[in-house]
Amino acid sequence: MEQNQTINLRAAVMGMLLAATLVFAAAVYGGIRLRQELPRWRIERVEAAINAGDTAAARQRIERLDDDTQRSLYLPQCDYIDGKTLLEAGDTVSARAAFAAAGDYLDASDMVKQCDYASAEALYSRGDWTGALEAFRALGAYADAADRCSDCRYRMAESAADSGSWEEAAAIFSELGDYADARERLTEIARSVTGLSDGQEALAAFNGMGRENVELNLRMNTRRAQLSQESIAVGFYHTVGLAADGTALACGDNSYGQCDVAGESNLKAVAAGAYHTLLLRADGTVRAVGRNEEGQCETAAWRDVVTVAASNYASFGLTADGHVLCAGFGDFAEVESWSGIAQLAGGSYNLAGLRADGTVWVWPSLPGSEVLNGAARVAVNSGFAAAVLPDGSLCCTAPGLPEGQGLVSLSVSGTCVLALDADGQILPHFFRAGDAYDLSAVRDAVAVAAGGTHSAVVYADGSTAVFGRTEEGQGNTAAWRLKVNED
Repeated sequence: MEQNQTINLRAAVMGMLLAATLVFAAAVYGGIRLRQELPRWRIERVEAAINAGDTAAARQRIERLDDDTQRSLYLPQCDYIDGKTLLEAGDTVSARAAFAAAGDYLDASDMVKQCDYASAEALYSRGDWTGALEAFRALGAYADAADRCSDCRYRMAESAADSGSWEEAAAIFSELGDYADARERLTEIARSVTGLSDGQEALAAFNGMGRENVELNLRMNTRRAQLSQESIAVGFYHTVGLAADGTALACGDNSYGQCDVAGESNLKAVAAGAYHTLLLRADGTVRAVGRNEEGQCETAAWRDVVTVAASNYASFGLTADGHVLCAGFGDFAEVESWSGIAQLAGGSYNLAGLRADGTVWVWPSLPGSEVLNGAARVAVNSGFAAAVLPDGSLCCTAPGLPEGQGLVSLSVSGTCVLALDADGQILPHFFRAGDAYDLSAVRDAVAVAAGGTHSAVVYADGSTAVFGRTEEGQGNTAAWRLKVNED
């Protein structure tokens, strides 16, 4: 019995040992298999997270990989996916960093440039032309970056021109060559600075200018834009002004009713003859008051007039199509055949017309008037005519006038030539010393009207001063505030 129990016990123990051995062997085998399969399982889990776009989980699982090579394989994929997501969200800066971290994976390097391009576009959209230019330049030959560089420079030139930095704008437009309308814009600047209408002549003159001359021309152009010559006029013994509210003002001798200008509004210009006054209405019609013995006030039928002028006993109107209307003393057959006129100037028994092509026609004709061609402003009186040229110099059909520079306008009479410069000062020339009066205190003037016995000046604030003879009350302008151009 005991022997049987012993045998059975031994058999049980042996069975347990065998079972334990089998379990241990299975455990060892399972451990070996697990160690063999674990890297594959980890990779599968990394790839599953990447395929799902869950880069955060993928990065955590990548950290558990034992193989550096595998980590370097999957991390760029996460960076690339993050870059795509950030780019779609508009965060180009972070997207660029992610694509840069992705290195050579797929087209990551091109995506870096795409981010840089988008950043350059953002700078461009904000008007940061300099920043955008630098960004597009850094892109080299990518996409249309080279063209966008030219576009940025074009915008920089436009901005410089808008701010009055003409030299900077011209330099950039010149460098741009045939890009867009750069050549046309350069020509526009040359015309604006030089005052010359011919593009080639303007470019040649502009290219030969130094900085000092460019600045002087710009000052002249600014002052020319502010000129208010049509706001002031003088007759023999009366003064007429166009008020800021569009009405007319007059003072002085009124023996012919030449100062009866009340009742008119919305006026554009005034002019004065010896004893009559012209008022140009905004609708292109003209009212004339004062002496009419010579028919100089017969202007009721005039239409489409854009500016007016007067000689002693005649009236003239320039129509929108460049023709001249005439009334009063004189044979106007020649004048009425004129065309292409852009500016009129009357004086004594004479008329001058500055044509759109820069040529000057004078009636009655004057010898040597060809020297006036190319004028910016023209003036005329008996026996002579004078002009201010675009370069600011003064020329005249008669000798003896002083040289000047920086001049923008002028007015003449039988006794004097008064030229206005870019600083609003008067350069006077009196033919006889006994007719002279002191104009040295004049500053910031925007218009001057020369008369035989008195002259008037309009200042930038619209105030008016009269110099010379004032016995007839033609100097009673202290309360006047005339219309001035502010552009």
